[in-house]
Amino acid sequence: MRLSSFAVVLGVLLMLPAFFAQAQQGGISLNQTRVIFAATDKAQIITVNNADSRSWLIQSRMEAGTKGVEPPFIVTPPLFNLKGQSSQLLRILPKDHSLSTDRESLFYLSVTAIPSQAGPLPEEGKLSLGLRFVLKLFYRPGGLAISPDEAACRLHVSSDSQGLRIANPTPYFQTLGRLSVDGRAVDIEPQQSMVAPQSSLTLARQSSAQRASWQTVTDHGGLSVPCNQTL
Repeated sequence: MRLSSFAVVLGVLLMLPAFFAQAQQGGISLNQTRVIFAATDKAQIITVNNADSRSWLIQSRMEAGTKGVEPPFIVTPPLFNLKGQSSQLLRILPKDHSLSTDRESLFYLSVTAIPSQAGPLPEEGKLSLGLRFVLKLFYRPGGLAISPDEAACRLHVSSDSQGLRIANPTPYFQTLGRLSVDGRAVDIEPQQSMVAPQSSLTLARQSSAQRASWQTVTDHGGLSVPCNQTL
């Protein structure tokens, strides 16, 4: 596949969820669901696997999540051909930066895969060919007051006229993997599931809420120990 074709076929990408993602037809997958980049790390490695028989063109880049902001990391190689039944290591490297030292900072690794074509791409085939994986990268400074394992149950849940408020007094980004109120599961949109450090989010009000329980997503993509609180 010619590199110039990459922009043509990008068209509409399939945005996959933030758990272990695998292309339903192409067999492209990543070996992890999130990246923790500690202040002492020289690099982090991600593996892109191709279980398909055909080659895929892979583009990788770092994103800051805020338009116009340059992320303090680079990923290499940024563009390569991944042959069938093979894998490739992506190396994430830090650039000079002055990030917060008292809390985590959030960035994103974007990996886009385009399948090879045996011949010219038909006009009607220019859409829905791309697969896009987006992994959160958490930059974690050293010397934080508590460990990541302690952070989950430090969340504080309260109910007021605005709704159900989830406060995060910790230095870690915390993503709710499960939340229930008075024994009833709360449906959380993926875009609302993460609480930034020293911040809070408010969900739809739960009537007569008295008790909450939750679990957060761990560094390895699993769920934390259950946490409980009386409101």
